[in-house]
Amino acid sequence: MNYNNLVLFGVVIILALGLAMATACAKQEGEETVEKPAAEESQVAEPEVELPAAVVEAIEANVPGGEIDFVEVAEEAGITLYDIEFKSDRGEIEVAEDGTVIDVVTVISMEDLPEAAAEAIQEAVEGATILRLEKSEIRSEIKKEGDVGVLVKLDTPRYVFEAEIEKDGQTGEIEVDAEGNITEPLKWDTKGSNALF
Repeated sequence: MNYNNLVLFGVVIILALGLAMATACAKQEGEETVEKPAAEESQVAEPEVELPAAVVEAIEANVPGGEIDFVEVAEEAGITLYDIEFKSDRGEIEVAEDGTVIDVVTVISMEDLPEAAAEAIQEAVEGATILRLEKSEIRSEIKKEGDVGVLVKLDTPRYVFEAEIEKDGQTGEIEVDAEGNITEPLKWDTKGSNALF
């Protein structure tokens, strides 16, 4: 190979490397613009379903500033229910389509439990790690009248306490009332994942 061909070969190599680097930089910049800007991350996440105005009002009244993480829509006895979970351990709320609040769930610590409830949970989950404790304030219930459900607001809220636990790589949950009575016995996740039920 003569000197001119060697120089030409070197120029081609340099141009090829430059083009490859420019392409990689452009691709990296393009990937960066795909990410959400920090300002968007702090905004309330839009649920995948459109919430009725009455449900939105109930959320704002009970969990002001709550950032929605997940919405599940279900029907029970002909009544459409919205189960909304919030980010940042803000709990969840279940609301009927007309805005009637079924229950409000808040994340709590062991010190927040009534003594009888704490004792019942600790006894039932002995040897397991408590991952999360929740207090559910039940405000309304669905009563069946024939094939139709009717929403009944409770005169005073009823409280139940749920513990999500882990033992030997398996997760489970148990629910007790304020007096320490087990309202839902310990159930283990049988799906073989860390997701609960």
